[in-house]
Amino acid sequence: MDSIDADDLYEERGAVSYARPLLQGDVFADVQVPGLSEAPLTVQIVTHPCSMRRGTDLNDRIQVVPVEAYQRVNDWAGHVRVMPLPDLHEDGCHHAAKFVDLSAAAAGELSVDKRIASLSQRGILVLQQRLVMHSTRVEMPVAVFREQSAPVLAEAEMQEIWTEIVLGDGVDDLAEVVVAGQQFQDWLDESGRRRRNDLKSEANHASLRRAVREEATRRRSARDA
Repeated sequence: MDSIDADDLYEERGAVSYARPLLQGDVFADVQVPGLSEAPLTVQIVTHPCSMRRGTDLNDRIQVVPVEAYQRVNDWAGHVRVMPLPDLHEDGCHHAAKFVDLSAAAAGELSVDKRIASLSQRGILVLQQRLVMHSTRVEMPVAVFREQSAPVLAEAEMQEIWTEIVLGDGVDDLAEVVVAGQQFQDWLDESGRRRRNDLKSEANHASLRRAVREEATRRRSARDA
């Protein structure tokens, strides 16, 4: 089982950019999860990125697990029932997402203004590895998950880049973020979905990122004109 330190585990803690699409591993505060607790919970999304949407729309319910205070984990080969979340709040305290309490939250509960942490791409892969180990007791190398998840993780990264460039200071306007995200998805589908198909090969990702920046910059200039 792979270990990862806090600096490499998280993409952001505290204020997570609204431009980032919801992804596996995201942590949210004050979420209502009927059947698990009457009080609002801190939860982590465990649904795979490919399984949490129908096209570009989120499923009505998304699988989550509760996040609770936990001991510091030094041996990541153990503790297979949890995803350690060291220094989650950057206050020296440690937490973990508890797989045994798997449930589902309404998508509307997982709003970006409640998001308090997001995982790095490697952090997401480590989460996937631990989920499989917990469910099957089969340990699979992170490289296997990387190969399968690279297209959807690259797509999310590019959507965030696009949205931040197009909106600039407007990236805190959730309605504008939703529109920009849909425009990015429409752009991927142009020309017979050529760009979306290109996402399937990691060899195309660098050129796609350049194209994203160029098109987003062009659209930003048009907005400012």
